[in-house]
Amino acid sequence: MNPKVLLQAIEYIKPWLSFRYQQGDTPGFVVALTHKGKTVFGKAYGEASTEKHESMTPEHIFRIASHSKSFTATAILQLAEQGKLKIDDFVVQYLPFLQKHSDSRWQKVTIRQVLSHSAGVIRDGSLADYWQLEGAFPNNEELKKLVLEANLIIDANTQMKYSNIGYGILGLLIETVSGKSYSKFVSDSIIKPLKLANTGPDITNEIENKLVTGYSRKDTHKNRLPIENISTGALAPATGFYSNAEDLCTFYRALRVGSGKLLSDESKKEMQRTQWRVHNSLDGEEYGLGLTVEYYGEKRLWGHSGGFPGQLTMTLYDPEDDLMLVVLTNCLGSDLDAVGYGILSILDYYKEHDKLGRSSVKFKPFCGRYISLWGVTDIVHVGAKLLAAYPGWKPFSNPEELTFVDNETLKVTKTNGYNSASELIKFTFDKNNHVESVNFCGSTMLPEKIWHTKQAGKKIISIFK
Repeated sequence: MNPKVLLQAIEYIKPWLSFRYQQGDTPGFVVALTHKGKTVFGKAYGEASTEKHESMTPEHIFRIASHSKSFTATAILQLAEQGKLKIDDFVVQYLPFLQKHSDSRWQKVTIRQVLSHSAGVIRDGSLADYWQLEGAFPNNEELKKLVLEANLIIDANTQMKYSNIGYGILGLLIETVSGKSYSKFVSDSIIKPLKLANTGPDITNEIENKLVTGYSRKDTHKNRLPIENISTGALAPATGFYSNAEDLCTFYRALRVGSGKLLSDESKKEMQRTQWRVHNSLDGEEYGLGLTVEYYGEKRLWGHSGGFPGQLTMTLYDPEDDLMLVVLTNCLGSDLDAVGYGILSILDYYKEHDKLGRSSVKFKPFCGRYISLWGVTDIVHVGAKLLAAYPGWKPFSNPEELTFVDNETLKVTKTNGYNSASELIKFTFDKNNHVESVNFCGSTMLPEKIWHTKQAGKKIISIFK
């Protein structure tokens, strides 16, 4: 993606995200975007803790949940490159307790199948209310007991069936093969080499002051409850990791083919290769080895997402444009997907319209956000076009197209038939050439700051002012 066009898109994303935060009900979120390894956008919105009135910052730490699987898969492939295992070996070779399993199918389950969620393993166990904090996550011995009590739900190697328990088993395998605790191995082989100062496999006392507070969904009274940050025990390899936006960008970029970090390129290609298509997915999702694969238009993206009690997170990497996007939110029912895919839609729109050329007309004096009683409109210059768009989650899904008439006038040349097609938009400028007001096809709109100043202190909107 052309760096200049990327920066133009970001200049729109900044006020767009501010507006979306104001209109939404997520307590706080963080967004980071890198291009070719350099951070081009990083910003925090809202609060890390509403009780403490603690402002969110890009440095705040989140529980990144199933992102943990990418770390665990990387660790397994590192052990494979060291010759200590093969990913098509049977798991039982390294975890003898599985030899006692009453379900004989367990004897043929491979490491690859567990990595790709195709082993048929139960997702969270038959008693999984630890996800609702109604008990602790299982420790190693409890995990082994849980596994021995659960038959495979389906035959292995038949379809993708997600399993946190499966990745807990991989954690046990890493400990057996490496001779280290899971925490020690991933720290030595991944965290320290990448200098991930704000990342670890499970919660510790040292990071508590940096952690965001997670919140529940809204109840029937539209209230959210804070949720305690808890240890994930033996399921840390599946869901325990914590990190911040900068560290996540660094880690997933290290998994890029050609980075020269963590793994050989062949191992990275195997991680990123589609192992299974996600069964019954409406979005065409796929899964590699510890990495999700999805498609945005014609682009193939990989990364992972995570859902922890009170925190929802996502990371997506676009290898075509070498773009990394991280979104971190601190509540259930957050605007996570809307933020992430909204950003992708804006970037895609700017990129596609840059191919159509650029206008020589100077549109800048007209651009800005304008508000009236009936709505909010952004006038934006994209490529050769001047557009009027509502800053919704996908602002360029159906924008109005405008043309230049004179230094104070635009014309609506393309819009929905219910709108004011072919009508004029007249601007009033002050002596410094700043917009004072806009007659938008007969309706007055004001620049955002002027609108808010005018509305301040009002208790009712009335014809009598």
